[in-house]
Amino acid sequence: MAVRFGILLVLLTAVRREAHGIQQTGETSLSEGQMRTRRFVFNRPVDVKYFLHTRQSRGTPTVLEDNNPDVSGTTYRSDRPTKFIIHGFRSRGDDQWILDMANALLEEEDLNVFAVDWREGASPGLTGKNYLQARRNCRRVGQTIAEFVRRLRQPQDMTHIIGHSLGAHAAGFAGKATQPGLTVARISGLDPAGPGFRRARARDRLDRGDAMFVDVIHTDILVLGKRKPVGHVDFYPNEGWLQPGCKRFSCSHGRAPEFYIESISSGCQFPAYSCQDWETFNRNRGQCVPCNHAGLVNGACSEMGYPSINYPDSQGSMYLVTSTDLTPHCRTRGRRDTESGESEQCVQSLGTAMREEILDLVDSITDLQQMGMEEDFCSIESQLWTRGYSCYPGVHSRRQVRHRDGLGGGQVPREHQ
Repeated sequence: MAVRFGILLVLLTAVRREAHGIQQTGETSLSEGQMRTRRFVFNRPVDVKYFLHTRQSRGTPTVLEDNNPDVSGTTYRSDRPTKFIIHGFRSRGDDQWILDMANALLEEEDLNVFAVDWREGASPGLTGKNYLQARRNCRRVGQTIAEFVRRLRQPQDMTHIIGHSLGAHAAGFAGKATQPGLTVARISGLDPAGPGFRRARARDRLDRGDAMFVDVIHTDILVLGKRKPVGHVDFYPNEGWLQPGCKRFSCSHGRAPEFYIESISSGCQFPAYSCQDWETFNRNRGQCVPCNHAGLVNGACSEMGYPSINYPDSQGSMYLVTSTDLTPHCRTRGRRDTESGESEQCVQSLGTAMREEILDLVDSITDLQQMGMEEDFCSIESQLWTRGYSCYPGVHSRRQVRHRDGLGGGQVPREHQ
């Protein structure tokens, strides 16, 4: 009871502080000049450029600078399916994970792959940390992509948009903007951003109506991701938070693209199960809905990631446990038959009521929508530690263990790793 009271007090204080605009000790108000600068940044157009990857240009993608570029004279071909990959907050279109994903896709299929770069819009303002404006910008980015999709004039079943974090919502806005008249074939949302979208209506976020098939991977619902399902099928690996091996802030959020890249290779599979909730999957998998798909073992209903399109009738929330190895994250064929039904992660092993209470409270924290998201959560985590909260039995001191997985980063004692 004392632990619950401590969590309630800390998190509700954060909510109240943000809701009433209480100024933190040592903070100063924005000057008139700063406000003018911020208004200017808010009204800036969002520049978008594209890196075109094809099998003919691998290693040297074609850079298309204009928001609606001319693809004539490039290696783009209209008879090939087209993929768009959209990054999120404080990222760019030539980040390594995007290059890895583009290369993995091209290994599997002959495609046009456009890596969308909206780096200035994703890091607006002088500090590069203005998340609120980046959140607004992702809608404009989606609309810009939609214009480009229309100009390409491909059949709607040839367009697939993949987005991470804010990029997942940008993908949704792109899907919305192509309608009516064209509904893109597929959108894959990789841990769609939660801050600013937790209570958003369908028109203001990624939604299942944005494409013919929307598949979503949730890996950081506690902090940076969105908890509620938004697609035709929503995958919750390891319950959707505190991913194995993550010991630093944003690690779990970044795990979704890693899962997706691994899933593109046919040798790496993530079988997922249709269950009422995580508790049912983790403790009583016999009560999950069994499916009889060829190639999937133990009644799994779908595969998380790229192959999920092969199971369009398997919809709803899907649960799975990934490998505890840093790489690959998928369970190999030899291990899949013997996989355990229970997770050994500390928070996932909490009682259902306690987990739900924590999740509901975190969903109410609005200060993640402001600048300094990391600092706010680290502050909350610090206060939790001073109240004696710990995932590990017998560990009550911040000096004994600093498990900041999802709430930060650090080292876990060897016996708890």
